[in-house]
Amino acid sequence: MLPSNQKYLVFDTETEGLNLFSSKTWQLSWIVCQGNKTLETHDEFIIHKELNIPEVVKKITGFNWDTYNRKAKPLDEVWSKFENYIFDPQYIVVGQNLLGFDVYMLAVLQRLLGQEPDYSYLPRILDTRALGKAYREELERPKGNLLSWQYKIINDRSLKAKVSQNQLLKFFDIEFDESKLHNALYDIKMCYQIFLKLKKHMDL
Repeated sequence: MLPSNQKYLVFDTETEGLNLFSSKTWQLSWIVCQGNKTLETHDEFIIHKELNIPEVVKKITGFNWDTYNRKAKPLDEVWSKFENYIFDPQYIVVGQNLLGFDVYMLAVLQRLLGQEPDYSYLPRILDTRALGKAYREELERPKGNLLSWQYKIINDRSLKAKVSQNQLLKFFDIEFDESKLHNALYDIKMCYQIFLKLKKHMDL
């Protein structure tokens, strides 16, 4: 089991699209948690020379150009701050569908900076989408490699449990404001509540 004093890095991205190799992240949010406490909160917007936000994305995420232009910072400034957390081995990395989406968005940011993508943090990931599906499908947790197990679950089309963040919040009777979902900062706060439920029920 994870130690009671374990620290968790919970992060999420909001992007201009769903292309795993080119979509730009305009919001990167993360919190540091320990037990039931949130120790740090970071909510960053990123400047891009060209940013194409389709109307459907604006509607889903609540994207607003005025807010973005006021808060956005250079990518290198945001990344230099975030990388101090994501590559720090003291943190277990938590998030919803990180393995299916957000890890690729971080790779896009690194390529935009002229860096090779660094996936060294992947073995420390606990993805609530994978864990939620395993729990709802009553799958036995392996004693070995959790990363490969999570990837198998995410890509197994025979598993039909509904495990979007919205659905997991409802499943665990966690109170939430549906209108705020798809804001990265709100999403990670809700994601951590889901993770605490999964941790308890799955003896993580």
